[in-house]
Amino acid sequence: MRPEFIAKQLEPALRESLEAPELKLLSLSGARPPDDERREPWIAIKYGPAEPDDWLGVVAATAQFTRAPGASPEELKMAVKVNPRQGLSHTLIPWIIKTQKIALDRPYWEYRRAAETIHTGPRESRVYSLAKTQPALAAVLPRCYGMASDPETDEHALFLEFISNAARLDATGTIANWPPDAINEALKAAAGWQSAFWSLGPNQLAWAGPRPTTDDMVADAPLWRGILDFARRRFPDIVTDAVWRRRQRLIDSLNEWYPIKDSLPATLAHNDFNERNVGFRPQVLVLDWELTESNTAHRDLAELLTFVLPADAQRDEIDVYVENHRRALIELGISSGTDRDAWMEGFRAEIKAEAIDRIGLQFLFGAQFPLAYLATINRNIERLLDFYC
Repeated sequence: MRPEFIAKQLEPALRESLEAPELKLLSLSGARPPDDERREPWIAIKYGPAEPDDWLGVVAATAQFTRAPGASPEELKMAVKVNPRQGLSHTLIPWIIKTQKIALDRPYWEYRRAAETIHTGPRESRVYSLAKTQPALAAVLPRCYGMASDPETDEHALFLEFISNAARLDATGTIANWPPDAINEALKAAAGWQSAFWSLGPNQLAWAGPRPTTDDMVADAPLWRGILDFARRRFPDIVTDAVWRRRQRLIDSLNEWYPIKDSLPATLAHNDFNERNVGFRPQVLVLDWELTESNTAHRDLAELLTFVLPADAQRDEIDVYVENHRRALIELGISSGTDRDAWMEGFRAEIKAEAIDRIGLQFLFGAQFPLAYLATINRNIERLLDFYC
């Protein structure tokens, strides 16, 4: 997105958010880090052609302004987040599949699960808009000073509070092994916004990613098998023969175990709820809502545990996390779908879905770009499968 377009949109946004109708933007400075593409070599694929001074991704910026004529200039440091024009289903993921020569029976965007990463830019803006009337959602978000959209390029940008003090937030995903208090606090925060969107129909969450159904998952079985077979060859120390056989069985039996998820109420799932996007200051902070979708509450529960469980976590400890999440929802007035037996069956199904869907895509990304957390999440999902399935 062009910085001059961003500046033009920022001034009215600051007037509204700072309640200063005479605010005048004097300057907006910022730039992509000089080593941006070295640190994140997928940027050019994810965002498409760009000029050297275009803003994309997250840009640390400083706005200088006056609140009224004659007032002293003020500065505000912020993060300008520019979402990609297209979702990953049409850019980065097909590029990795082609580069890594992953054998699939059709283009990636023709699989049903590709909807997870299509039209993701507007989703995050919608979340911040909804936060104005949903306190539980606002409680976990950074302050938003406004947003911009360019109908000509279909780009969307958010003007966000600059975050520099969030504990446990780790974009690399290397800091796992969360203590119990952190896990429970994160799940309690998730229950807060999940309860606000509980049991909404597809029309009410049509702006979010669509809820995957049993029919969708079964139809995409060739995708899951193709990625799993590739991962077995690419990561033989992680995807051992035993791992490969168990996940093949999960794919083969999708129509037996996935329907329990179809029967449970849907809510708003963050869908990337892990240490790369969740921190504490000290209250829970949740970033990056591009992948948000309609799904069961277990989606974020299973994701968090897969990423942050300590290596020595035992079944009784994990039971406490699962139960605390359920009880947090009940305390917020949720009764449907929180019966103990149904809740546990939903959790078991979500672990299986995590193993073949979410972990599968992480193998795909990890084949192209080193992921420090790849072995950790595979270890944790295997332990969860051992304990519960």
